[in-house]
Amino acid sequence: MRHSFVLANVLARPTRTIASMLGIALGVVLILVTVGLARGILYETGQREKNVGAEIIFQSAGTLGASITATPMAMPVAYTKRLRQIEGVRAVTPIGRYIRSGAGGIGFEMIEGIVDHPTEDYTTYADISGIRIVEGRPMQSDEEVLVDRHYATTKKLAPGARLELLNHTFTIAGIYEPESGARVKMRLSKMQQLLGAEGKCSSILVKCLAPDEQERVAERIEAALPGNQVIFTRDIPSYYDRGIPSLNIFLRVVVGLALTVSALVILLAMYTSITERTREIGILKSLGASRRFIIAAIEKEALVISAMGVAIGYVLSFLTKVGIMRYTSLIVRFEWSWLLVATGVGLLAGALGALYPAVRAARQDPVRALAYE
Repeated sequence: MRHSFVLANVLARPTRTIASMLGIALGVVLILVTVGLARGILYETGQREKNVGAEIIFQSAGTLGASITATPMAMPVAYTKRLRQIEGVRAVTPIGRYIRSGAGGIGFEMIEGIVDHPTEDYTTYADISGIRIVEGRPMQSDEEVLVDRHYATTKKLAPGARLELLNHTFTIAGIYEPESGARVKMRLSKMQQLLGAEGKCSSILVKCLAPDEQERVAERIEAALPGNQVIFTRDIPSYYDRGIPSLNIFLRVVVGLALTVSALVILLAMYTSITERTREIGILKSLGASRRFIIAAIEKEALVISAMGVAIGYVLSFLTKVGIMRYTSLIVRFEWSWLLVATGVGLLAGALGALYPAVRAARQDPVRALAYE
């Protein structure tokens, strides 16, 4: 009886039911898309950082492993000479990194300064990473840059196109593969000039003679150059998986906001519904329905609506993901843990939002309820 009663109430007011489901769906979309964007950008960047071809990244102490919050150019390039002399090191190359806001102010975009001509102290970025030009040509001046295939495709760029970076206009010389590090690369010397950091870099890539010996090489580096940070490139994705403290706080705020919005939608919908069904509730109570029965029926109704809202939210989230990844260079990554969080938030919002209307309905006097017009 109770199940048919709940279903009848859900179907009896389709407009309000749909509005409530969309309110829950909005909360689910807010969580999944926001978190998916954040996690997708971090994951994708972490994977590209891992594919730089070196086993070790050497940089100043106190910076995040993936250099997101690092000072763009803080380490002297002169460290390359000392690193090159350490036993087990095959080659080193300095790189510069600059972070700017992504498209439309969403996420971030990294620009990389690389060396394309070797010296006695360091080799080229291409020698370590293995990138190759697949369209166009290598850089021939400081006014040119390289972009990877994904960046060129999503931005609809080709060799010869203009690109605005660091308040300076560059020409795209070529497109490279495979994806490695930042998607946009300029000469390190030009980045040093634009940032006023002559002789500095963000970090140094270290290629070992034997990859299996990278732990021992790292120990030698730490002994020879103490006070700096030595990171294994294999561990970089884990830095991103842990996220950035401030970003994690932001994501918790998003979850709280989604819970609040969804709960308020259900609260308003159920409160209005209970008011309209005052006589119906009075009849139930006069027939012997207990407070527990009425509260359970209203809560079940809210949970049914919430469950359908969560399902709609999933569909809308996946459609949003497809649209974002098709028309922008942003990556959206849904994780099972966050799918469960979104589901829990949607159902919890429904239960909490319906609690006050349910208790209020259960406490109604049956005589007054029957007389309600």
